[in-house]
Order: sequence, then C-alpha cells, then structure tokens
Amino acid sequence: MHKYTSSVCRLGQRAFSTRAKLQTAHRFYTPSSHNALDQHQHNSEASKDNNSSNTGGHSKERAEEIGVFRAYGKPVATLFLWSALTYMTFQAVWSKLYFDEVRLETEAKIDDLKDELDKLEHTR
Repeated sequence: MHKYTSSVCRLGQRAFSTRAKLQTAHRFYTPSSHNALDQHQHNSEASKDNNSSNTGGHSKERAEEIGVFRAYGKPVATLFLWSALTYMTFQAVWSKLYFDEVRLETEAKIDDLKDELDKLEHTR
C-alpha cells in the first residue's frame, strides 16, 4: 500500500510541475506578453538611441514585426509544412495510380495487337 501512495504522490507532483510549466509558457509566449516584452525592449533601445543617435522610429516597427512573428510564426510554419507534406503525399499516390492505369491500358493494347497479329498469321 505504501508503494501505491508514493507513486500517486509522485504522479501528482509531475502533473503539478507540468501544469506550472504550461502556465509559465503560456504567460511568456502569448502575443500580449510579447508586446510588453517588445515595448520594454523598445524603451531600453530608445534610451540608448537618445544617448547616441535618433533612428526615426524604425526600432519600434521592427519590435512589432518580431512580436508578430514570435506569436504567429511557429503555427504558420507548422501549417505550411503539414500542407506541403500532405500535398506531396497526395501527388505521390496520384502518380502511382496514374502509372498503374497507363500500364494496364498499354498491356491491353499489346494484347489486342498480339491477337490481331495471330489472326493475320493464321489467315495466311
């Protein structure tokens, strides 16, 4: 009985740690948190830019672009890869079926020509 309860406790600890990791990941990888991180980066870059030279606001646009890519880049890339894989799979299946159809039609023509040739030889 003692082994069972200790394994249940370990399982509960694993589930809790996994849940905590997911919550932490969700907190750090949501688009709103990226906007906050990008804003923080922009503020720190702006203070550096004010000390050295003015970039004309390009750093803010770049920070926004990076935030959008971080938020949506991975899902879009995943969708693109899966769609490309699906397309290539369907293309390979279609090519195989088309090749089999052409082969059967060609074999049928060859058989018809052989039969016609045999008939012509027997009529001589």
